[in-house]
Amino acid sequence: MAKTDKQTGETLTKRPFDIRAIELIEGPPATILTLRNFRSYQGWMSEIIYDQPFVFLGAEMGLGKTGAVLRALVRLMNDGIIKKPLIVAPLKVAEDTWPDEIATWDFSRHLTYRVVTGDVEQRIAALEYPADVTIINRENIVWLQEYLGSRKFDYDMLIYDEASRLKSGSKRTKPQKRKDGSKAQHSNLSEFGILRQMRFRFKKVVELSGTPAPNGLVDLWGPIFIGDLGKRLETSRTKFLRRWFYEDRYAHTIEPRHGAEEEIMERISDVFFSLREEDYLTLPPMLIKDHYVDMPAKAMLQYRRFEKDFVLEEFDLEAVNGGVLTNKLLQFANGSLYTEKTNEEGEIVRNVEHVHDAKLDVLESIMAEAMGRPVLMAYSFQFDMERIKKRFPFVRVFGEGTNDTKDWNAGKFKLMLTHPASAGHGLNFQHGGNVMVWYGLTWSLELYQQFIKRLHRSGQKAEHVLLHRILTRGTVDERVVHLLGQKGMTQDRITEAVRLRVAEAQRVDEYYRMAA
Repeated sequence: MAKTDKQTGETLTKRPFDIRAIELIEGPPATILTLRNFRSYQGWMSEIIYDQPFVFLGAEMGLGKTGAVLRALVRLMNDGIIKKPLIVAPLKVAEDTWPDEIATWDFSRHLTYRVVTGDVEQRIAALEYPADVTIINRENIVWLQEYLGSRKFDYDMLIYDEASRLKSGSKRTKPQKRKDGSKAQHSNLSEFGILRQMRFRFKKVVELSGTPAPNGLVDLWGPIFIGDLGKRLETSRTKFLRRWFYEDRYAHTIEPRHGAEEEIMERISDVFFSLREEDYLTLPPMLIKDHYVDMPAKAMLQYRRFEKDFVLEEFDLEAVNGGVLTNKLLQFANGSLYTEKTNEEGEIVRNVEHVHDAKLDVLESIMAEAMGRPVLMAYSFQFDMERIKKRFPFVRVFGEGTNDTKDWNAGKFKLMLTHPASAGHGLNFQHGGNVMVWYGLTWSLELYQQFIKRLHRSGQKAEHVLLHRILTRGTVDERVVHLLGQKGMTQDRITEAVRLRVAEAQRVDEYYRMAA
């Protein structure tokens, strides 16, 4: 039986795998861009990708990394240097952003491509389709290597979009089992482990990220290792940490040694390049408006007692450690709690306990203030989504429809609800509105910055972008805001060390133009 769109009732169809150009689905893009539209720093990025076997571009969102990569890729293929590139990206970026970008530039429109996403049947069908470029979501890298085997995994260029996801450097995962109970081949290898194993296949590696080091220096080892196999920052994460960090396993803290930052940045300065948005683009200002709400007195007393004792008897809730407590406190601040109880059959059942509606009430005021303008909102927990949908029946949840990105940019939604993990990388929402809301903040600087850049990016035509943050006074919400600011300062120092400024980009660009 065919599935239907929950919002419109329309019948959903599987995404076609045999895409040669975007016209086959939706018609040509409204604007075809040429090299005249290339900015000088994009030309520089393209040249450095063409020239070097490994490049890590820490370019902020909206600076045109994708177009620069495509220009270099076309030249590399035309010159016979590269024959079979593999692009790895977050799911929606793989399905939408890269195909759209290929069709947008006149120099890349001739490229054929296959998008290896969806269920197993769709992925296999896509691989059987002859194409110049293979695009796959990161979650399917392990499957791809298992399905093809090492001999047929013959891609000679890796383009990894959002390389900060490689930061953990973990080579293995818990063994997986097939439905028949047998172990799957290589199933205990992680995505990082597969890329490490197949690294010898790639003549070139290009890594991209708008947030290259969201948690500081420790995030750099994984992406750099995949590029140079330990030449610059040691051959294992353990050696990397021992050499440049103090690690307290009991307090779960890792701090860089004196001089570590300078030495690390010097070692990777030939492959890691940072481009800051403020140097190249004139964007409308982003205005941040914090809305502090107060929980009812009874709820606040419960919160304080739970924070102190790790136990909340009213909901039969106990936090077994500080990490669990912190997550529960975030839930509490948002208005509900997940609790678990064992039923008569001995099964653990998760329930939702309602605490307060303080944030929902403020959201209603924000929607009234928007006066019909589209609002993009990030939520944290499933119960947030359910309560928001109940209060605002017209809301669209990103991912439930087939053309959410295009419908948003066309102004069809008054309120689009997204989880930052699913709509935080590479998606272009800037044409649909200039108002966004954080309903419940995240500890992740990467997700925080990436979500904001869905609207505050190149192509935003409004006079300003307005960011509303709904915070519960006297709760962990306030600590999250503070920590995000501290992490941002750390990442700024790292990117500053390898920052490519306007004048340098123009000089390099002029050099290559003269050489050509």
